[in-house]
Amino acid sequence: MEKFIQNMDLSAKGIWLPIILGVIALAYMLFMPKRLSWREIYFTFGVGAFLSVTVDIVIMGSILDAFDLGDAKKEGIGDLMSYGVAAPCFAVIFLNYFKQEKKWMYVILFTLISLLSEWLLVQVGFMKLKWWQTWWSIPVYIAIFGFWLPWHLRLIRKEY
Repeated sequence: MEKFIQNMDLSAKGIWLPIILGVIALAYMLFMPKRLSWREIYFTFGVGAFLSVTVDIVIMGSILDAFDLGDAKKEGIGDLMSYGVAAPCFAVIFLNYFKQEKKWMYVILFTLISLLSEWLLVQVGFMKLKWWQTWWSIPVYIAIFGFWLPWHLRLIRKEY
């Protein structure tokens, strides 16, 4: 049990921020007035968590070594809350409120929320940038919120 607790990386600098972000995003997602069905929420959360963890932790964090989260040698609760909970919650919340006629307003808003979250993770010392710059995430967030998530919603709503 002691080894399990050590591997959760609870002593990482700034660990409180990803935990708070994850808890607030999850609570908001669960209790917001729903426009999405639970099936849509389930698929969006699952796919979003898988892609976020794969791209951010495995590819960007480990393979490309762009940044470290918490202790670089451990994948802890802060990593999980940042990329396995908060990020997919942002995707679900975005799609829940998404309206095509206000698309770019929502894209800009959620890009700013995501960018602010990432910037705060750096400021509190939980995320340590190596060669990556926070502002480089802007086109990534625009691509996710502006193109990938609307396509994802159309795909899961398509009846076969």
